[in-house]
Amino acid sequence: MPQILKYPAGWRVLHWIMALMVLTLIPIGLWMASRAEADIWGALTNTLYSVHKAIGFSVLLLMILRIVVKIRLKGPPYPDEMPHNLQIAAKSVHHLMYLLLVVTPLFGWAGVTAYPALTILGDFQLPGMPFVPQDEDLAARLFYIHGWLAITLSVLIVGHIAAALRHLLRKDGIFNRMV
Repeated sequence: MPQILKYPAGWRVLHWIMALMVLTLIPIGLWMASRAEADIWGALTNTLYSVHKAIGFSVLLLMILRIVVKIRLKGPPYPDEMPHNLQIAAKSVHHLMYLLLVVTPLFGWAGVTAYPALTILGDFQLPGMPFVPQDEDLAARLFYIHGWLAITLSVLIVGHIAAALRHLLRKDGIFNRMV
């Protein structure tokens, strides 16, 4: 087997931290949305929303960092044995995931700005998104889009995990680039 280069350690740590954050956001988002839809409000629902907003905004900030790192540092090349069309597919899915990891939290942030519901912990508030007016109808539309983007991202994440497991089982070295 040819030597497989790894991503730099900092890049790998950032990947796994963000993976844990996003894999936490998804069930919290589903849980809080189901409680809201059932008109169940209280401390638990408020905590779920607060945690979701705090982690989501953190993902947005970390994605900005991750994009800067990706622009400045090139990742290791795919092995020559990997078919070219599979390399293109992998790059395309990664770029789409990057896009959704920015756009999805932006729609959530716009929604909490429009609602407004910017408080996350105690008296700590997220900054309002510039140029987004307070309008509950607008907030509902933004949250609707945010939800569908999150579902789309979730499907891509499942595919990403399945592909990673496939590479692990095939022992082709691709999985080792990020662990």
